[in-house]
Amino acid sequence: MQLSLNGKLVSSPRIITKVGEATTIIQKTDDETEQRYIEVTAIDSSILGNKGIMMTFVVGSIGKDGERKILSKPQVFAQENKKAEVTVGHGDNQEMLSLSVVAKRKAL
Repeated sequence: MQLSLNGKLVSSPRIITKVGEATTIIQKTDDETEQRYIEVTAIDSSILGNKGIMMTFVVGSIGKDGERKILSKPQVFAQENKKAEVTVGHGDNQEMLSLSVVAKRKAL
């Protein structure tokens, strides 16, 4: 997946998760004053007869004090092996968050 904030690519992690279970990654930011986390939960789904993977994300930051702040909770439906994107942000004062993913099923 790729995570961009205000048009700047900030993360390109690969995540493996079990269906229905949340998986979280934590990364340091450039200025190292806080950390950024991405949590994803994936489930098999279908929309209008199209089979795919519904992914629910929680994107946030962790301050020096350990307090978590949620930036966004986007969801995206992806057909397997096809890129899916979602962009969220409201008003002039909020960060524009873009998330693109390519979902693949993998037997564990």
